[in-house]
Amino acid sequence: MTLLVSHALVVAVFAVVAAVSAACGSGSTGVITGEVRFAREVDLPEGAVVTVRLLDTSLADASSVELGRDVIANAERLPVRFRIEYDPDQVSDRNEYSLSARVELGDDLLYINDTVHTVLTRGAPRNSDVVVISTNPFDTCVEPLPVVIHSGFPDRELPAEAVLRVRLIDVTDPEERLLVTEASKGDLDGFPIELELPHEGVEISRHHRYELEAEIVAGGEILHHIPREEWRRIWLPHCPAGDLQIVNDVFPADEFPAE
Repeated sequence: MTLLVSHALVVAVFAVVAAVSAACGSGSTGVITGEVRFAREVDLPEGAVVTVRLLDTSLADASSVELGRDVIANAERLPVRFRIEYDPDQVSDRNEYSLSARVELGDDLLYINDTVHTVLTRGAPRNSDVVVISTNPFDTCVEPLPVVIHSGFPDRELPAEAVLRVRLIDVTDPEERLLVTEASKGDLDGFPIELELPHEGVEISRHHRYELEAEIVAGGEILHHIPREEWRRIWLPHCPAGDLQIVNDVFPADEFPAE
């Protein structure tokens, strides 16, 4: 009799556990981690708040559904780490999920992602960084703008008095070409030539168009330059840093005269 009672009690306990599990779900918590990143490291103003959300974006004609979020108050700089907890039972392999990030200061939106960062399903990774852009059309440069000048004619020796002159021009309005910044460098040993453009007060807009004018001069004569307008065009999504240089080629003026 005792064995039968014990057996019945065990069965009853398992039945209760199974019922509770069915009522409450799996009870596990999913986690997504990553970083909110700008194109370069940037300090945030005091009191800035970073919000990252996990969204169900399956229905193009309907509002996205939030599954979880992480709010980082008083974030000091980008990149910043985030951690979002979510309920795996709300995730379906048939749906699409993505991460959304905002950086705000009070009512002002400072940074936001403009590309989709999918996660979890349809071959997407579980974790992902979120790249944001500045809502300010101009990005004020805080570091020197690195420039590298190459040449397809490296065998041409440069005279000792040769000087490289570089100018970054805003050509968004073709009738009003604006000088952004300029620099020069002597004591040229050969190609490639590296220099830095002054950055104090320089503003770069991802919405504007730029050209890099470069010429090597000696004794009042232009030895190398960039003769064609389309060769001078430079795409600047933000203020270049050490990992994003302004790069261009110069050509011998006697073989490639100005058009």
